[in-house]
Order: sequence, then C-alpha cells, then structure tokens
Amino acid sequence: MSGLRRGVVAVHGLWRPGGAGHQPRALGCAVVAALTLLGLDVAFSVLLDLRSARVATNLVSVAAQFAAAVACFWTARWVRGAERRWRVLVGLTATGAVVASLAIVPTLLAGDLPHRQGMSPGYAVFLSLYGVALAGLLSVPTDPVDDRGGSAGRRRRGAYRWYAITLLDCLLIAGSLVLLQWGTVLSAVVQTGPDIRPFRLALTHQGAGLILATAVVLIASFRRPRAPATLALLGTGLLAYGLTTNIISYVAAEHGFHLPPWGLIGFAFAFLLIFLAAFVPVPTPTPPEGPAPPGPRVMWAHSALPYVALTAAGLLILCKLATGARLDRFETYGMITLLVLALLRQMVTLAENTRLLAEIRERERQLHHQAFHDPLTGLANRALFTHRLQRALTQGTDSDATRAPADGTVSVLFLDLDGFKRVNDAFGHSVGDELLQISADRLRAETRAIDTVARLGGDEFGVILDGGGPYDPRRIGERLATAIQAPCLLAGRPYTPHASLGLVTLDSAAHRPATPDILIHQADLAMYAAKREQAGGLVIYQPEMPTPTHHPGRPGQP
Repeated sequence: MSGLRRGVVAVHGLWRPGGAGHQPRALGCAVVAALTLLGLDVAFSVLLDLRSARVATNLVSVAAQFAAAVACFWTARWVRGAERRWRVLVGLTATGAVVASLAIVPTLLAGDLPHRQGMSPGYAVFLSLYGVALAGLLSVPTDPVDDRGGSAGRRRRGAYRWYAITLLDCLLIAGSLVLLQWGTVLSAVVQTGPDIRPFRLALTHQGAGLILATAVVLIASFRRPRAPATLALLGTGLLAYGLTTNIISYVAAEHGFHLPPWGLIGFAFAFLLIFLAAFVPVPTPTPPEGPAPPGPRVMWAHSALPYVALTAAGLLILCKLATGARLDRFETYGMITLLVLALLRQMVTLAENTRLLAEIRERERQLHHQAFHDPLTGLANRALFTHRLQRALTQGTDSDATRAPADGTVSVLFLDLDGFKRVNDAFGHSVGDELLQISADRLRAETRAIDTVARLGGDEFGVILDGGGPYDPRRIGERLATAIQAPCLLAGRPYTPHASLGLVTLDSAAHRPATPDILIHQADLAMYAAKREQAGGLVIYQPEMPTPTHHPGRPGQP
C-alpha cells in the first residue's frame, strides 16, 4: 500500500499545475512520446503498402487521440475553473475522435473505404463533438487586450458577449470561405466527379474544421492568453486539423476520397499538439495588467474581418449573376444563411454599442457628480455652492442651479462645528468623519429640496436658503442650530455636538452690489460672532461686525 502511494506521488510530481517558470519532467516525456508517434506515422505511410499503411496510420491517429484524451483528463484533476473546463471539453473531443477512428478500422481491414458505406456512426459522433471542441477552445483562459478590471459580474457578462460575437464571426468567416471555395473550384470538380457522397462528408468536416481554425486566429489576434504556450499548442493543433480537413475536401471531390496515407498525418500531428498542450505548466494567477488598450486599427480589424470575407463571397455571387450564370442550391442557401448571420452580428454589435454608450453616459454622470459633490457627505462642494449662489444672485434659470426666489430674497447660512479638532485628536479621523456625516444628514433633513446644502471644507457647512415669505430665514437658521446640536451616538458613545452659525440675508430692497464671495464672507463674520459668544447659536450679520484677527482659510478668501 505504501509503495502504491509513493508511485502516485511520483507520477503527480511529474506535472505541477503551479509551475510557472518551471519545466516539468512530464512535458519533456510527452515531447519524446509525441515525436516517436509522429515518426512512426511517417514511416508507416512511406514504407507500407496502401492498404496496410491506411490501417497503420489510422491506428497511430487512434494512439495520438487516446494520448490527448488521457492527458487532458489526467491534468484536469489538478486544476480548477477554466483550466479544468477546457481540458475536459477537449478530452471529450479526443475521446470522440477515438470512437470515430476505431469505427472505421474494420472497413479499412476489409480493404474498403468508409465513404462507400455512407456516414458511419463513429463519424456522426465525431461531427457532434466539433461544438465541444470549439467550447473547449473558447474556455482557454484569456483576457481582452483592453481589459481594465471591473467587478466579477461585469467581467462575466463581458465574457458571454465575447463568446457570442466570436461564434458569429467564426460562422461568418468559415461559411464565406467555404462558399468562395465552392464557387471557384469545388462545384466544377464535383460536377465531373464520379460520386458526390464522399465529398459531402469531407465538406461537412471542412466547414467544421474551418470554424475551429477561425476561432484560433481570432483568439490569437484579439485576446491575451494567460498561458501563451497552451494556446499556441492547442490552437496550432486545432488549426492543423482544420487545414487537413480543408485539403481532404479537394481530394475527395476529385479522387473520391482515395487519399494517400501520408495525407492523414495531419490528424495525428494535430492531436499530438493537443496532447502536449495539456502538459504545459499552469501559470500562477496575476492581476490582468498587460499591454495598453488596442489602437483604432486593431479594433477596426476585429470588427471588419467577418465582413471582409462576407463581401468577397458576395462579390463572387454578384459576378455570377452579372454574367448570367445560374446559382446552385448550395450558393443560394449558403448566401442567404450568411446574410442572416451578418444581420445577427449587426444586432449583437448594436446591443454592444448601446451598452457601451449607456456606460459612458453613466460614467460621465458620476464624474460630474464627483466634480461638484463632497465624497464623504454627498453634499454639494464649494464649487457647486458658489455656482448656485451666483445663479440665485443674478436670478438666472438653469437646470443645474437653484431656482431664483420670487421675491428676490437670498439667504446664506454658514456653520462651523465647535470642538471638531478635539474629536479628531481624541477619537481619530474616522470618528470625526462620522460626526461630519451625522451633521450633513441633519442639515439635509431640516432643509427643503430647493435649498442647497454644501460642505465647504473641513468642519464648515454652507446653506443657501431660497426665498422669504412664509419661510423666515431666521427661524430656519434657529431650527438648523437646534437640529445640529441635538445629542447623538458617536462611536457608540453619547455625544452632544456644538456649532456656531452665521446668517446673512440679501433682499430685493438692497441696491448694493453683492457677489457670492461677499455674502459668504459676511455669513462667516456672523458665524465668528456666534463663536465669540460661545452660546452655540445663530447670529445675524450686521454691517458693523468686526473682522476677526485670526481668519485663516475662510471661504471667499484665497
């Protein structure tokens, strides 16, 4: 039992999932095994006769597919998340390839070719796994080149949108390429060929293989892989598979699938690369810093690439129609399908642009709010307070300004918390911030929506009172003084705040010039008079009030 345990530990030690910068021994062994299988494949295709070579190369492909499946499932045991997901999906694809390859072994041993019996169950299983392979490729951990972080939910929604866009792009590009090949070469070859059945099978594989190859190109061009070596091996393997199926389409159309054994080496090569990709060390997760956001050319290329292929296919169809040639069913239905996919792609793009525009507007709104509001209390800051006071004095109307009072009365209240520095020194700045928030909430609760409450800096607050009439500024100021100085709990302890308030009112009968700085300064003088009285109340500004000798950093002064 202990010997078995030591053996398992030794095998696990060959591959370390967290081995960033460390080359595991398992990868070296995998490279040797892959080169050995590839050498056998080449030797069998060259040295054996046609019938034996087909069987031998097919068995080598089975070995490569089986090795890829085992490697993916084995390494998936030691990883989590997306690293495990792509290994499981690609492992399922390799398993399906094993089933498909084994299903044709009896036919090859009998000296026949698979296409003559129609599409075998093994091929049907494998065709259904092209989607699994694509899902595995898209699951390889990558980041957008313009990634700037964000919440987990936002990143997850962005990944889903990328999946949808990439899938549509793959279908558009691969479908356009197949249609181009059909219109230029394949249709004429098929019409003169002896049997169309093998070509239909090969063309199905070609379209699916091109979708995988297109996904590889898109990911490599417009994504940032977290493990570049993994994506390079896995992507190159799937790309080799797609190119091999693409070549077989021509051979099947012209020669009835009489493919020489060396033509199948691409399949073994593809799965051997996938086999190696499973052993690449998983890098240690790092924050997605990466390069700078992509330039306009890269973004334009990403958006235009699917439509370039579609335009080429469309021009071919238009040229045929212009010359009076008739379109066959494949060209007609193929073009209609591509146009429907392009419409879906445009709808997704429109939804994406709408979302981005909404995010930009929300960001602008937040930046505007931050520029004119205090981040701690949420009240207006000095800039917005001065702006609204200027509007009130000039009786302007603006959606961003306080509505001008009907009788021309403008009142400014200046408030300073007494003993605020002692609170900070005794209990810390966090408790001082709590007192500021309590005071801000009380001022907001005791004023009207048409009034403006602002934090002017430190422990100083200002209020613009709109209008006179039934709303007496003096009574409002006294109510605010009472509310501010009501007992409260500060850091879980009873505390009674103290404040000094100064009020100045400029009514319609006043003909002297007034500016926001003058009114704030006058309210400040009244506040200092209240502070000198040490009564914690409200003082109304009088012209004969003296200027305090110690007056640093007051509002309205530099």
